[in-house]
Amino acid sequence: MKTNLGLCITLISLLESVYGTTWSEWWKYADGISGPEFWGLLNLEWTICTKGKRQSPVNIEPKRLVYDPYMKNIHIDQAHVGGWLLNNGHDIKFKIDDPAKPNSINITKGPLSYMYRVIDITIHFGSSDDLGSDHTIEGKSFPAEIQLTAFNSDIYANFTSAEVSPNGLTVIGILVQINEESTNREFEKLAQEFKRVKYKGNEVRVEDLSLHDLMPETYSFMTYEGSLTKPGCHETVTWVIMNRPIYISREHLESLRQAMTGDEENPNDPMANNNRPTMSLNRRTIRTNINFADPRPGCTMKKNLTYHANFPVLRSSISSDSYS
Repeated sequence: MKTNLGLCITLISLLESVYGTTWSEWWKYADGISGPEFWGLLNLEWTICTKGKRQSPVNIEPKRLVYDPYMKNIHIDQAHVGGWLLNNGHDIKFKIDDPAKPNSINITKGPLSYMYRVIDITIHFGSSDDLGSDHTIEGKSFPAEIQLTAFNSDIYANFTSAEVSPNGLTVIGILVQINEESTNREFEKLAQEFKRVKYKGNEVRVEDLSLHDLMPETYSFMTYEGSLTKPGCHETVTWVIMNRPIYISREHLESLRQAMTGDEENPNDPMANNNRPTMSLNRRTIRTNINFADPRPGCTMKKNLTYHANFPVLRSSISSDSYS
């Protein structure tokens, strides 16, 4: 095994020197020598991918959540932004225009002690309806997960500095479910352009996007300390997983599934299943602002956890966490 691995590293280094291939281009989500199992073995700068104890994503078990009464609602600025929807060969991503501009989008409160400035949105999705999300709920995966990535702008000057530093990043995870039609207008703005970013290197301009309105209609969430879900797996992320999915149409999901990891001349493989397998929790605590035992005074509906074990796909069977 060690001999074969050493041979692979030598070969990859040779390819890099001859063809200009870099580690950032070479890794994949799929199984094989470039897949998640080997990220931390093939590049010494990514060792934490293999040896880290706070890796992401994780499987969330509702019965093991710890209620934290001191956490406030998560806050996202309501400004609208423009940017580029693009295919980078690994993910479909929306990159926001210079986040230092006056209309930058900031995330505060919730489990966060600092202000975090959003830089991009990443979409993970599967080839079938039971695959796709990074995070799982009691072992069950969703067909997609949308992630808003932000860096700590109170302490660090940019994302590059923040991603390798303590309290550097936060990522908001929005799980996605299928409905007869999409119910989120902000997602629609992205979805109508998916066919134009089918191949690596494709990009298209998107204007007037509200990240606040992209969020599901809930203030409840789960949170834990983890890592990026791609190389180099830096353990600098405060994860926030919202306690309600957004709903997209099958048509839009199928448009995503047409995306390829290569360019138009060499399409390579479908991008679908661009999610990392769940990692061990390693005694970490997943906290929540959901108080299961104490509904708010005057309410007729107890505040519930939306995600339950063996949850059905149908929207009508998912419980509500809203109040009267």
